[in-house]
Amino acid sequence: MNFIKNWFSKLLVFFRSGKAEAAFNTVADLIPKVLPIVQMIAALTPTKADDEILNAFSEYGIPANLAQIRTTPADQRGYLLLQLATQIASKRFPGIATNILNSAVQLAVTGIKAG
Repeated sequence: MNFIKNWFSKLLVFFRSGKAEAAFNTVADLIPKVLPIVQMIAALTPTKADDEILNAFSEYGIPANLAQIRTTPADQRGYLLLQLATQIASKRFPGIATNILNSAVQLAVTGIKAG
């Protein structure tokens, strides 16, 4: 039980730190920058069919694994597109951590779906 309390205590300290605020601010700044990437991928992959996903990867010059695309269940294909959007963003915004880019992409997707 002490382990769990200690873990939550450390987590709380992190979220009150300047590091967490800086990470959140970076994500917030990136959302409008990654939104066009997310919109283009969504336009290229309306049904998330194999050929659409392959085409989206090709459109951005990112190598795609056709076997992986074909074996990914339909309800999990969004993860492939998240990976694609994050790879594109990492090329456009080098030096930013993958988890920060993933967060920005996820929030951009959420914004599109909510709108």
